[in-house]
Amino acid sequence: MENGGRLISNVTLYACGTCKNNVASVFKGEKKREVVFPALVAKFEHIDYGTVLFDTGYSKRIFENGIVSKLYNLLNPTSVTEEETISYRMKAEGLNVSNIILSHPHPDHIGCLKDFNDYTLLATGDCIDALKRAKNLELVFRNQVPDESANVKYKRLEPVKNSGDAVVKMLSVHFTEVYDVLGDGSIYGIRLDGHMKGQMGVYVPEYRLLLAADCSWGHFFADRVDKMKAIPKKIQDDYGQYKDSISRIKAFESEHPDIKVIYSHEEFREGVYEQ
Repeated sequence: MENGGRLISNVTLYACGTCKNNVASVFKGEKKREVVFPALVAKFEHIDYGTVLFDTGYSKRIFENGIVSKLYNLLNPTSVTEEETISYRMKAEGLNVSNIILSHPHPDHIGCLKDFNDYTLLATGDCIDALKRAKNLELVFRNQVPDESANVKYKRLEPVKNSGDAVVKMLSVHFTEVYDVLGDGSIYGIRLDGHMKGQMGVYVPEYRLLLAADCSWGHFFADRVDKMKAIPKKIQDDYGQYKDSISRIKAFESEHPDIKVIYSHEEFREGVYEQ
């Protein structure tokens, strides 16, 4: 096998748009301080599947959904240029996307789903159902959902059962469901309920990298979850499960300090990921 025996030859991280908010509006006892939240997209170059994405960040569609867009941007001021979108970047790099792994279908994760064609979308059944029903109150906007002409194949991930796989055993200690996303042990999904039912993070064992999606908005926020104000709590699908998922990530980090955990909206270094 090429690339030193790795199934994934390259992992690249992109910030595909940003939003901003004030820490004091999220947590009790914090001083007013505006924080910019990048929308993370990860690209995996796989020896068999080619270019695989984890989420798709923002797109201009976040501004093109009438009154819904106005309300969203009033509460969550957003910025994204065409050049920042993952679809523009993939086109500029001359890459065809074969698979998109979706953490959950909020607008900062599905912004460019409609820009790609003939791919497989992999997610939990709960998230595929939420994407297809596209309800504004669930923060899933129909103008960002691919139509039939895109020829998207939806794959509902099923938990691995009774596996002797060492990575599955490691992850199962901390997480309620583990998925072998591509079926070859290159990328594992972990269920992270709370922010949205069925939300999934991914672990890439060859790079000792765990992408924790919106389990929290970052390590700073994870450490202050008990001080979250009422409105931010309401944004979560289930605040109790939200806290539980954060506790699971923290316990995992404590037990595996050599594994890098990155949340989707905290600061990270763009570009090729290096261990």
